[in-house]
Amino acid sequence: MLIVFLYFTAFIVVNLISRVFINPGARKLFQLVSCFILLFAFFGLRDITILNDTPHYYGYYYAKSQYTSYINGSIFDYKLADKFEWGFQVLVHFLIKYVSKDPYTIILFSSLLVTIGDLWFICKKTENVAMVCFFMLASYIFFMHYCIIRQSIAILIFYIAYCRYLEKDKNLKYCILILFASLFHISAIVLLLLPLFKRMKINKRNVIITLSVFAFIAIFIFQILSILGLHNNPYYKMAIQRETISIVGLIECLLITLVLSVCYYIHKKDNNIKTDRNAFWVCVFAMGIGITLPVFFVFERINDYLWPIMLIELLKHVAPQYIYGESTNKLTGHHLLKKCFEIFIAFIFIIKIIGINTYRPEWLHIVPYKMYDFSAHYHYYHLYPQE
Repeated sequence: MLIVFLYFTAFIVVNLISRVFINPGARKLFQLVSCFILLFAFFGLRDITILNDTPHYYGYYYAKSQYTSYINGSIFDYKLADKFEWGFQVLVHFLIKYVSKDPYTIILFSSLLVTIGDLWFICKKTENVAMVCFFMLASYIFFMHYCIIRQSIAILIFYIAYCRYLEKDKNLKYCILILFASLFHISAIVLLLLPLFKRMKINKRNVIITLSVFAFIAIFIFQILSILGLHNNPYYKMAIQRETISIVGLIECLLITLVLSVCYYIHKKDNNIKTDRNAFWVCVFAMGIGITLPVFFVFERINDYLWPIMLIELLKHVAPQYIYGESTNKLTGHHLLKKCFEIFIAFIFIIKIIGINTYRPEWLHIVPYKMYDFSAHYHYYHLYPQE
């Protein structure tokens, strides 16, 4: 665990070192390059035992690379038995056929893609790349992005759709990109709701109605899923067999409530903070999903799309210098209050990481951390021996 916390500290050190650069552009470039190296080295070169989904994708890639008939077939073939979306199947087939049969290729490629995509989004939305990366790590966001490879590709496509189209009211192009993202992970379909949300006026009445709808969904979630024909889904069966609510789901709901409450409180204190219509409804949507989590925790996968935007909004309120730059005139009053909230939220995020590693270590598999041994002739994990 010490290695992980030293790794977290490295981003704070990068932020401190970058202050030697007077020019803001040079400072941001230094942070960008440093964070790319730190992220890719840690996640891109991880052992296949690190992060719980790593061995599954590694094993899938290895199994497919063993069949000559598969390699010689069309990369656009869809195999229902694989239980992966068509887009991901095409990607894996392309990598095996034209790049490398080594199963670690999927780990390297996905890590490179996620690192570039996340840093692109962070650079687009903030000025202090290093500290935002620190909060992305502490809040568990980066760990999930490097773990859920299929969905991470969908998340990166969502970034583009959100920044290039939804924020500019180009809803049709946004929806087309979201449909494309669903080819990698079907959960992206729910993001088609965002253009509908942003059409509503920002007021207390609409927020209460929206959250009430999600509360209704939470109460009747199993009946709704049955009507939709999803009663045979393994996640449905697992959730309905629970005799109590999901404690982890309840904690996640409370965390979202805490984050948004802090944003609301500071927004009331500081009238100079402008409300971003898109981000506002993303946060309301995330809160709505949070209401359903104690009953059906699988919906947390939806919030994996929304947490990065929610975190940016949080930092905009508690640490605006990370978003707008050190010398911006948007650094208004209540500095001490904001700094206290920044430290408090960071502390809560760190406690969450410690809690997961203590009580649900199978969700991360980051301790003990080790890198992949490229010199080894054999790699064993679960059912996947690889020569």
